[in-house]
Amino acid sequence: VGLRLLEDGYRDVTLVAERFSPVTSKTSPAVFRPDWVGGTSHDKMVKWGLETREHLAHVFRTAGSDAGVTVSDHLEIYRAEAGEDACSISPVLSRVMDGFRAMTPTEIERSFPGATGGWHYSSFMIEGSRYLPYLDQKARGLGLRVVQQRVEGTPGSLEFCKSAVEAAGRPESRVVVNATGINGGPECYPIRGQLLLVKAPYIKMSYGEYNPKDRAYPTYIYPRRDHVVLGSTYLEHDGDKEVRDETTADIIARCAEFVPEIVSAPVISELVCIRPGRKEGIRLEAERLEGGFHVVHNYGHGGAGMSLAWGCAGNVVQIVSQLTVPQARL
Repeated sequence: VGLRLLEDGYRDVTLVAERFSPVTSKTSPAVFRPDWVGGTSHDKMVKWGLETREHLAHVFRTAGSDAGVTVSDHLEIYRAEAGEDACSISPVLSRVMDGFRAMTPTEIERSFPGATGGWHYSSFMIEGSRYLPYLDQKARGLGLRVVQQRVEGTPGSLEFCKSAVEAAGRPESRVVVNATGINGGPECYPIRGQLLLVKAPYIKMSYGEYNPKDRAYPTYIYPRRDHVVLGSTYLEHDGDKEVRDETTADIIARCAEFVPEIVSAPVISELVCIRPGRKEGIRLEAERLEGGFHVVHNYGHGGAGMSLAWGCAGNVVQIVSQLTVPQARL
């Protein structure tokens, strides 16, 4: 959000946070695939997704894997046992994913003989530990101020806004963006994911089964520049950050259904990422408070934070532009 505000001409933007590590986005699997976002409308997801896709394409062309962005052909399978919804064409992915088409019988037989069918499309792999520093460097280069300090009050409240502008050293500011992730509102809840990073340079394509019979256990394989991501789980209302050995074994077994030799891949590390869930989906809107304050809410991105972040940030800029002028302090 800060970068997009600065690129739009706002000269005084301050990021305030109690801590900057650990950050879920740095440990998330991060494939460009806008889905798993609660009740967010399809039209909004398409709009934000297409804008983010264009941004990622630009990053890939200009900075590539140094910025954590690579491109991969993606095979997504489904099985009849998972139900009719799993076998249906996604109204979002079919409009957002480049080259979206049905997998051929040969692709299915080669990659997952037990599948009923599947989809083939091009996607981006996003490595947060490289991508976020890339964005941070660009934002700081445009003048982003960064303050590490706790902001008091419930996120989005009047106390929160007053504390934020004081921490930023901008007591006259009246526009605050609430982009606090899982803490964005009391309706948010944790969604637990567990991942493995392995050494498997022979994997050149990405694979996934996102809607299995038990939706809490999606399977995916994402190749990055120096390693491959294996996952995962989607356990709602589970905020446990400790690695579970039984989950690790289960992930390897599920991924081996796609690529059998993955069972012998050296494990580099095991990670847990906690996604910010919200049943209603993304909340992106302005709210007027006492004292002339406006808080712009931008949270509840579930499992699609990286897939929609740039488009959502653009929407925030549009809202802010209706509340102030580019020279205003934020």
